[in-house]
Amino acid sequence: MIKLKNWRLPALLLAGGMAFAACSEPDALGIEVQPAGDQPGVYFTDTVTIEATVTREDTLRSDEAVAAFNLAGSYTDPVFGTSTASFYSQYRLPNNNTNFTFGIAPILDSVVLTMAYADYYGDTLSPLLMEVFQVNDAMSYDSTYYTNDNFTTVGSTLFAGQIDAHPKDSILIDGVLRAPHLRLKLNQTWGEDFMNSGDPNFVDNTAFTTYFKGLHVRTNTITGTGQGVILSFNLQGSMSKLTFYYRNSTNTTTISANFEVNAECPRFNHFDHDYSVATFGNTFPISGNDAIYIQSMAGLKLRFKFPFIKNFAAKGAVSINKAELIIPVQDAAAPFTNHQALLTFGVDEKGAEAIIPDLLESNSYYGGSFNTSDNDYKFNVGRYVQRLISGKIAIDYGLSMVSSGGAVNAFRTIIPGTKAPGNRFKLKLTYSKLN
Repeated sequence: MIKLKNWRLPALLLAGGMAFAACSEPDALGIEVQPAGDQPGVYFTDTVTIEATVTREDTLRSDEAVAAFNLAGSYTDPVFGTSTASFYSQYRLPNNNTNFTFGIAPILDSVVLTMAYADYYGDTLSPLLMEVFQVNDAMSYDSTYYTNDNFTTVGSTLFAGQIDAHPKDSILIDGVLRAPHLRLKLNQTWGEDFMNSGDPNFVDNTAFTTYFKGLHVRTNTITGTGQGVILSFNLQGSMSKLTFYYRNSTNTTTISANFEVNAECPRFNHFDHDYSVATFGNTFPISGNDAIYIQSMAGLKLRFKFPFIKNFAAKGAVSINKAELIIPVQDAAAPFTNHQALLTFGVDEKGAEAIIPDLLESNSYYGGSFNTSDNDYKFNVGRYVQRLISGKIAIDYGLSMVSSGGAVNAFRTIIPGTKAPGNRFKLKLTYSKLN
């Protein structure tokens, strides 16, 4: 049986799909069968009928429990339309200390938000207008946050300006090369008000997070086709911090205080997609003859079934030796690249993703990684198919193919559709007939 998940899938997932039929009309079994080489009693087919549709991902969990990185940016893909990412994050007192103080009569030199790069997706040469706001709603470490969650902000914009993204370039600071990072100088008046808000706000992290609930980092939507970039940040990296550079009555030379994102800080990613300008439109589910689409950032996922596969047992029991899904892909046009890996799940009676037994096996068995030499993904789903054919799965709700790491990356993949020429999405089945 399919083992159901009792929670929404982690941020590690996301995908899309479309309709596909076998290259030949099904006979009583829905397949064309041929012997597998010279092995007696062993048979092979790769014409199992597949029905598939592309549907939108409802949402993904994207808080700190499942998302190592946080995304901000925007791009307009000539196929997938416009996608945007932003994130919310709480901060804690310097060194997690209690009774922090800026001292007597502090004078602010500047306040800088620094974010360590983790990765990027898209064109870093595209102009990107970034904005930073103060969060107005309290975030809780014990709460679960999803990619469609939004918090309100308060006060004036803390930063608004065009940035030059260099996510792979080290930065020379005081004669020392530092890991790639982005530095944003925040509003001076806000920083002064922050410093002079009163020592009670800094007595401990409970008081501090009540006063300062966090930051929202976002970008304006990119409208130029083929332009834009999604930037990935490691907020717990050593370079990431909210730094106040200041002097006071005791220190006449500039000193600094670093407010950081630690393991106890709630944070999460928020994503939006506009498919009105996508080549496939914004009416779902999609039944595609030409292409199948899978997209990260709570975008698109593939739902598919093998409608005639139970007919394998119509003439007697069979044993599945191997069931391999072959997922060829179209060459991705720069700067947009294919997923590094996809995931295949079952589907339960409520339409949610569910674990299949093959997913519990090792990566070397299960597969799912992008094969650059064959330009495809391969999955072993033999245990699922065996249980489906034997009737241990009473009602077949099908399978779901989603992005791996869909809450922390921006990849997208295009798969040849039902009537596309050349290689197609198929199930290669090797099995034995049992007496």
